[in-house]
This record gives sequence, C-alpha cells and structure tokens, in this order.
Amino acid sequence: MREAIGGTAIFQIVIFFILLFTGFMCLSINHSKAFNVKNMIINTLERKEKIDLSNTENDEAIKEIVSYLKKHSYRTTGICPEDYTGINREGKVDYRNSAFCVKQENVAKNSAEFPEMNYYRIVVFYQLDLPIFRSLFEFKVSGDTKIMYKSTGYTKLPNGTFVEG
Repeated sequence: MREAIGGTAIFQIVIFFILLFTGFMCLSINHSKAFNVKNMIINTLERKEKIDLSNTENDEAIKEIVSYLKKHSYRTTGICPEDYTGINREGKVDYRNSAFCVKQENVAKNSAEFPEMNYYRIVVFYQLDLPIFRSLFEFKVSGDTKIMYKSTGYTKLPNGTFVEG
C-alpha cells in the first residue's frame, strides 16, 4: 500500500511540472510572436513615416500591418489603454477587441526653427494559453518609433538634415 501512495504522489508531481513547463513554453512562444509583431509595426510606421488614424481602412501602413497579422496568424486581442487608438484584425478602429494600439505623441509644437516632430507608441498583446485551461493571463508588449518629422514645408536630405522647400 505504501508503494501505491508513493507512486501516485510522484505521478502528481511529474504532471505538475509538465503543466508548468508547458505553460512556460506557451508564454515564451506567445511573447516572441508579440515582440515580432510589435517590431514589424514599428518598422512599417518608420518606413511609411505616417499613419492616418482617422481613416484606418484606407491607410497603406495599416493595410500592410493587417496583411502581416493575417499572414502570420496573430490572433491575440486586448483592450487598449486610454488615449490609444485600437485597430482590430480587419483594420478598423476597435477599442475593446484590438490586435494592436497606436498613439501619436508630439515632441515639439509650433517651433519656428524645427519642423513639427512626432513619434508613435505601439502596444501589442499576448496571453498565457494552456491547452486545457485556455487563456489565463493577458500581457502587453509596447514600443516607440523613432522621432519622425512632418513634411510640412521641409525636405529630408540623405545626410539626415532638413531644408525648407
């Protein structure tokens, strides 16, 4: 009888560590996928140098991002923080079921010497998904683009300087 109880206890410990390891692997994979999606969104915004948050369905950058999300089967959604614009997997504004969130931040306002500068803050979601228990926790990955200059009256030269005209 003693061996049967000992075998059951060891079996339960083994099952616990298998579930723990599986949860850690799921979390690592989901974090990696969310991190890659965040980097792709940042790279797209920096390459396009703008995003039209008032007309998201026709914006080229958002179309490219949505295409990437569908191609790489990124399905995680979340609720955007305050002051962020949430975009769902179809490219529409959706604050409650967003695939990613974007916020435009202005660096310098109404400066006569410098063009108006801004950058974008990005938030992407991932979850702890266990096969039996489904999603348990939701996490966020966030990042910022580099500072971009609006093209109102300024031209960016290849050396990085700006000239009027």
